[in-house]
Amino acid sequence: MLDSVNKLIKQYGEDVVREMDTRIDKTADQILEYIKANCPRSDSGSNHLADSFIKTKIGDTTYISSKTKGKLVHLIELGFKHTSGKFVKARPFLIPGYDKFTPKMLEDLKEIIQNGVAK
Repeated sequence: MLDSVNKLIKQYGEDVVREMDTRIDKTADQILEYIKANCPRSDSGSNHLADSFIKTKIGDTTYISSKTKGKLVHLIELGFKHTSGKFVKARPFLIPGYDKFTPKMLEDLKEIIQNGVAK
């Protein structure tokens, strides 16, 4: 009897972790799509910053980054002072993406932990 209860608890825990991973992955996809749609684009060339963003999973961690232009992202997102002295205005596209999708994900994760499933 105790073994079957332990197996059920273990299975429930694995199901919850799997459901949470699925929900986090869905949010990462939504954020990545938002970034690609809202990232500033220049009129010149075809190698745009938006096209450089990728979703990567290493172990249990999922993150979004620029594959080739990582050194520029924070400058565009937060603004910067040009070498000429002119301030280049921020054009946020990362933070709004996270702000838009993260609250719902956190609610869903809380529900998954409490109930085992998300609505």
